[in-house]
Amino acid sequence: MSETTLNDVKIFFDKAGEAQEVLMSYETFLRLEVILKELRNNDQAYFVTKEWQKRIREAEADIEAGRVYRVQSQGIEKALDWLDE
Repeated sequence: MSETTLNDVKIFFDKAGEAQEVLMSYETFLRLEVILKELRNNDQAYFVTKEWQKRIREAEADIEAGRVYRVQSQGIEKALDWLDE
């Protein structure tokens, strides 16, 4: 089975940036169907939910903007205080 990439699909977004329509070949659909079935049958199924994907995008934006705090075990109390800010 060949690898599926974003080059295999055409995604149409609305003005808010939400994907509204996806065009792909039937062969690509079949490959994705296999992947989605595997995800549904394991403990990682939550990862494909819309809410989880939104949280991942937010976390990636925080990391990219430098809104991170690196912690070592001896600094855990300071890190917890930082989270409460």
